[in-house]
Amino acid sequence: MDLDRIPLIGMLVRRMDFLGARQRVIAQNVANADTPGYKPRELSEDAFAREVSRELGRGGAAPVAVATTTAGHMQGTRVADGSQARSERSGTYESTPSGNAVVIEDEMTRLAETQMDYDTITGIYRKQVAMIKTALRGPSA
Repeated sequence: MDLDRIPLIGMLVRRMDFLGARQRVIAQNVANADTPGYKPRELSEDAFAREVSRELGRGGAAPVAVATTTAGHMQGTRVADGSQARSERSGTYESTPSGNAVVIEDEMTRLAETQMDYDTITGIYRKQVAMIKTALRGPSA
């Protein structure tokens, strides 16, 4: 049984993929905290949704559209090497004399938020799978 064909399970899997990719971007920011001139990057949900939409389009599925609720939402950009869709953070941020703009405290906050979101999504996923298993077992004797 392909669980990804169940719409809710598919959305949960895509959300976990996004959160995993976001965690990798945060880890890159922390790893480059001492790199001169490094600007922190962020994986925007819009850019990730476009990538998922592009991938789903290859399989013949309908594209996924993301609704923006605020005009100030970030628009993602492609990285020159063709890797994950990331964009530099907009807005003001601290910068060291070397030009590095990574603030470890901010990155740790974002990492904690991402981990809490991931834990929530995996909990929902487990509950959905348990519900499917219960339905497949049928009525108990």
